[in-house]
Amino acid sequence: MKVLSLFDGMSCGMIAFRQLGIPVEEYHAYEIDKYAVQVSKHNFPEIVHHGDVFQGDFGNLETSRNDSEVNRIQGFDWLIGGSPCTYWSIAQNPDKRETTANGIGWELFQQYVRALHEAEPEYFLYENNDSMDNAIRESISEAFGFGPVMINSALVSAQFRKRLYWVGKRNPDGTYSKSKIEMPVDRGLL
Repeated sequence: MKVLSLFDGMSCGMIAFRQLGIPVEEYHAYEIDKYAVQVSKHNFPEIVHHGDVFQGDFGNLETSRNDSEVNRIQGFDWLIGGSPCTYWSIAQNPDKRETTANGIGWELFQQYVRALHEAEPEYFLYENNDSMDNAIRESISEAFGFGPVMINSALVSAQFRKRLYWVGKRNPDGTYSKSKIEMPVDRGLL
């Protein structure tokens, strides 16, 4: 499987695929936090890091197998990620919180949409916080062509965090259809 991960953090996507027993042939990450990248490189030296999403050419990614051989990446199976939620969260200072589809939070989200159109993965998963303003939620749903599923992380972890997930499968015409997401079983941790 080939994975393109935006806003990769410490590569939790790779952790999830491994825990599910899904082999990853290639994993390409975009992340700018130097500490998150250090952790990722330490735990997963095979990940190819590309840096800033604003500089990404998602339809023309390359990876070097060695100093003399450069390979173009085609046919991503998954695009995963969630742009930083700090701009949209209710935890943000009310005077600085973005409540409409503009500002740096929206610009970051637009990089995800650009990657979706350029890389044309078979599937995508976009995640963000449930406390975002309804106008932003509706704009994201409009961009993908369908609405999210809300899952509270308290079902599977020791934290109460409502998260929104948009998960789509590519259609032959290039659009995406909503994939069915089953609610996780409550593990009773909280």
